[in-house]
Amino acid sequence: MIRKIEERLKELIPTKDETIFEAGRYSLLSTGKRIRPLLTMATAATFGVDPLIALDPACAIEMIHSYSLIHDDLPCMDNDDLRRGKPTLHKVYGESMALLAGDYLLTYAFEVIANASILGREQRLQMIKTVAMRAGAPGMIGGQAFDIESKGKEIDEEALLQMHYGKTAALLTACLECGSLAAGYPPTDLLQSIGLELGLAYQYQDDLLDATSTTAILGKTAGSDAAEDKPTAVSLFGIDGTQERLAHMNQSINHKLSCLPKNGGELATVISAILQRSS
Repeated sequence: MIRKIEERLKELIPTKDETIFEAGRYSLLSTGKRIRPLLTMATAATFGVDPLIALDPACAIEMIHSYSLIHDDLPCMDNDDLRRGKPTLHKVYGESMALLAGDYLLTYAFEVIANASILGREQRLQMIKTVAMRAGAPGMIGGQAFDIESKGKEIDEEALLQMHYGKTAALLTACLECGSLAAGYPPTDLLQSIGLELGLAYQYQDDLLDATSTTAILGKTAGSDAAEDKPTAVSLFGIDGTQERLAHMNQSINHKLSCLPKNGGELATVISAILQRSS
C-alpha cells in the first residue's frame, strides 16, 4: 500500500514551476511513515473492500497531517529546524511561504475527497464532514491550542488527556472513520474508541521518544518538549509511569481490535507496527 500512496501523492501535487507547489511537494513528499493513509486503507480492507477505494481520502488526510507539521514547526509555534531529517519548510522557503503551503495542503485535501469519484456522493459528504470536525477546533486544532496555552504550566491527567485526544487522536480517529465509510459502513463507537486510544498511545510514545531518543534517530530535535517547558506524559508520570500506561493501552487496543471483522485484519497489522515504532 505504501507504494500506491507515494505514487498517488506525487500525482496529486502538480509539478508546476511555482514556489507554492514546490513547497507543498517538499513537505508532503518528504520521507514519512505514512501512518494515517495506511490506517485509512487498512480499515477499508478490514471491512472487506479493496483498500484502493480509500486511496484518495487516505492521501487527503496525509495532506492535512503534513500541513499541521508545517505550521507546528513555525517559530510562532514549536520553532523547530528539523523534520524527518531535513530542514523544516520555513527554513528552506521562508515563514510566509511555509504558512501558505500549509494552507494550500489543508484546503486541497477537501478538494481531493470531493473529487474521489470512485466513492458515492454520500460517502464523500460524510468524509468531508468527519475530517473537517476531527481536524478543526473540536479536534486537532483545539488540541494544539490547548498545547500552546499549557506551556510552562502544570496540568493534571484529565487536562493532558483532553489535549492529546485533540492534538493527536482526533485525526487518527478520522482515518478509521473514513476507511469504514469507504467500505460502506457508518463508523461505530468501537472503531472510534480504537482511534482515540491509539492516538493517546501514539502521543505517549512520542513523549517517551522525545525524552529518551536522539535527534539522529528521530529525524527531529530530541528533547524539545522539555526545552519548551511543555506538559507531556513524561513530565506528568515519569518515564516508568508512561511506559506502564502505554502497556495497558496496548492491551486494550488489541482486545478491541479482536472484536472487528477478521480480528482486526489488516488494521490490526498496521496498528501493531505503529505500537512498536522507535521513531
